[in-house]
Amino acid sequence: MAALNPSGLGQHNLENGASERPKVLFLDDDKANLDAFKANFRDQFDVFLAQNPVEAYNIVQQEQIEVVITDHNMPSMTGLEFLESIAQSHPEVPRILITGYTELVSVVEAVNKGKVFRIITKPFNLPEIKSMVLEAWVQFRLALEKDKTIRQLTRQNQQFEFILRQRLLS
Repeated sequence: MAALNPSGLGQHNLENGASERPKVLFLDDDKANLDAFKANFRDQFDVFLAQNPVEAYNIVQQEQIEVVITDHNMPSMTGLEFLESIAQSHPEVPRILITGYTELVSVVEAVNKGKVFRIITKPFNLPEIKSMVLEAWVQFRLALEKDKTIRQLTRQNQQFEFILRQRLLS
């Protein structure tokens, strides 16, 4: 998982924490795959669907998405390119790439450039996706909690330093 930005995590509200169910965005240019994903996971996740990267990016911005899944092979932009842009703008959000390609170069590129949490090869099974999403979501929530704790400790440290300076001056 990508490193957290101590100054704040994109648009995620750390004070209220993450949602009760994973907010998952699934990007695929094939409408049948989007419909199947929603039908299979709407009871476990808050599912958001997008058929193109621009629509998907807008959803990430507006909905405080907690896990992103994308197909690799799309016409306007590869899934890897999309995940690279998400890694830059929302580094805290775990990213999962679905690919039919199993070449080592593609896998290494996905991990290095897109900072991908997991890669799923086609054909995939539903329990595998569910398990990966839940694992990514747990890591996301732990990272949010860690960031919140770091910010609290930093604030307390600043208060202690102030008190210490006051005592040294008196």
